[in-house]
Formats: sequence, structure tokens, C-alpha cells
Amino acid sequence: MDKIENFYVIEGLDGSGTTTQLHRITRKAEGLSPRLYPTFEPTDNPIGTLIRRILHKELTVPPDTLMRLFSADRSLHLFENINGILDHVASGETVISDRYLFSSVAYQSLHASMDDVLKLNTFPLPHRLFFIELSPEECASRRKTRSTAELFDETEMQRKIRENYYRAFERFPELDIEIIDGSAPIDEIARIIWRSLPYPPIDKL
Repeated sequence: MDKIENFYVIEGLDGSGTTTQLHRITRKAEGLSPRLYPTFEPTDNPIGTLIRRILHKELTVPPDTLMRLFSADRSLHLFENINGILDHVASGETVISDRYLFSSVAYQSLHASMDDVLKLNTFPLPHRLFFIELSPEECASRRKTRSTAELFDETEMQRKIRENYYRAFERFPELDIEIIDGSAPIDEIARIIWRSLPYPPIDKL
């Protein structure tokens, strides 16, 4: 499977800190060259917005429908003419995303075979993947600060999702992956991610 140069992805269970790291890296890269373009999935386009309503339990759809919505959202995320990932990379930017196809494989394989999920996600791989490893129990503790529960928040479900992530990684032997201890200080996790990006070394994030 092809890789996208200068495209990086942060993955992890809900509550592991993927969004925190995206924000921290983005702030530190302000004003640096190459420009950093931060992004996330589900996106904020109409398909992604619909997915978020489903995840927030505002709407209910069959699992197969949700799986296909994620794939459609990802396709637009990659290939949109003006604001797609490939467009930003072609412009010389570094792109880092909070979640990508690995989330689909891990989460949607709860209700479908992994082979079926993979068939809907034959997208190019990132230059590097960072997986923030944190126990489902610790993630559940962190999620208590959220105002609303989401569709996949049940701890037992998160345990299965964690297992699915590692099963998914085995399907991509060419994947460049760094597994990071999610219990480490936030700044340390950020430094681990930062040192793989095309920017000068820094002591503090």
C-alpha cells in the first residue's frame, strides 16, 4: 500500500489524549516551516458532522451504515480538491491527523469482519503512525470529565477496540508505527511525536 510522505497520524482509545497532542503539536509548530496542517476524523464536512451526531447518540443508524459513512468521510478528507490531505501535502505542508483509517478498522470491526472493514479502507498509509497506549480503565477515568457519553465509551467495548487496533497493525507490515506510553507526562508524549516531524529539536513543548 502506498504511503503519503509528510502525513502523520495519532491514534489511541477514547480518552488516551490524541486530541490533546494534536493541539499541543499545532501550537508549537506555529510560524515554522514547513507549515503544519492539523486535521481530524471524523471531519467537520457534512458527512463527518453526521457521524458525530451518531457518535453522540443523537441519531441511530445500523453499524454497516456507520462503517460506510466513515469510509466516505475519509475519502473526502483525502481527495477534496481544495482542502484535502493530498492537496496540503502537495503544497509542501506537513499534515498531522487525530485519527485515520486505523480507527475505522479497530472500531468498526466490533460489528463487522475486519476483512470487510479493510475492503472499505484501501487508502494510502501515513508516513508514520503514533499510537498512544493507555489502558481502557485509565481512559474511562479520563472520559469522566466529558459532558456526554459517546457510542463506543463502554469500557468492555474499549478493551475489544484495543485488541482490534493491534490486530489491525498486523495487517500493515509496511506501517511505520511508534507505540507511546500514554501514562507518560503530556509534554514527554509531545516530544516523542515532535522528534519525528520535520522541525528543529526543542527542549520544551
